[in-house]
Parts: sequence; structure tokens; C-alpha cells
Amino acid sequence: MKNQFATRLSIYRAFSGESQAELADALSVKLRTLRTWEQGIHNCSFDDLIAICNHYGITSDWLLGLVEDDSPFAAKSQTDVLTLEEHRMLSSFEEFLVSRHKK
Repeated sequence: MKNQFATRLSIYRAFSGESQAELADALSVKLRTLRTWEQGIHNCSFDDLIAICNHYGITSDWLLGLVEDDSPFAAKSQTDVLTLEEHRMLSSFEEFLVSRHKK
């Protein structure tokens, strides 16, 4: 039986339009490692959990099933016309703007 993390990771990755291979590359993990996470065979490390949350802009509470709020889906639906690359560009631009205010 899959755990909440495994289920939510696989659903959100698919919802985001990203393949397992793309996510594995983005996280710098082996494809088979990611597959074991999505199958609920193994759990990821805390560092990998943080990387997943940062990659998708979601909370660990939601990913681990600690909260039922499905705001990651609601937030995504407002911008679902953007490609994954456009989301990454938008995120990079946001980081750039924030860094300008820190100076």
C-alpha cells in the first residue's frame, strides 16, 4: 500500500506534466530511486524532500499528508497555460526580484 508521500508525489509530478526521468534529473537522483519513492518502497531523505518541495513550490506538510489542503493544485490551475520551462523561468525571475530588494 502506498503512503501519502508516494501517492502525492506521483500525482503531483504527473499533474505538473513532468516525467519521472525529468524529475529525477532535476533532483540529481537515479530514475530507479525516484520510482521506489513513488511506489512507496523507500522514503527519500530530508534533503531530497526539501528539494522536491522547492522544485514544485509545495509544502512538505501537504506532500507528507499532514494537511489535506490541496492548494498546490488550486495554485497550479491558475497558471496551467504555462509550460514547465515557463514556470521555471517565472520562478527564476521571482528570485531575481527578491534578491534586488535584499541589497
